[in-house]
Amino acid sequence: MRGRFLVKPKANKDLDDYAQYLVGRASLNVALRFLASARETFSLLSTQPQMGWHSRLNNPRLKALLVFRIAGFENMLVLYRPLPAGVEILRVVHGSRNLQALFRRRGEVE
Repeated sequence: MRGRFLVKPKANKDLDDYAQYLVGRASLNVALRFLASARETFSLLSTQPQMGWHSRLNNPRLKALLVFRIAGFENMLVLYRPLPAGVEILRVVHGSRNLQALFRRRGEVE
């Protein structure tokens, strides 16, 4: 079964920002590898949307939110929601981020 993934604008910005960081701290090749690995992870999640774990965030609006690591970049987390035919990628964040604070701000999941 082939699912679909929808990458929300904030997740796209997260990807761009981290790729830019990698270009400056490592190399263009590492940044491109990160972006490819992220897309592969999104594709995998779209076919197996329940693979991730629940975020344990207190916000009732975020009960359906799941988390999964990007292969090869295990500190980077994909925050997503299962959809009937795939997944919606909401954010891509470093694991050291305070997720409660991130989602406390208004509009961080839209």
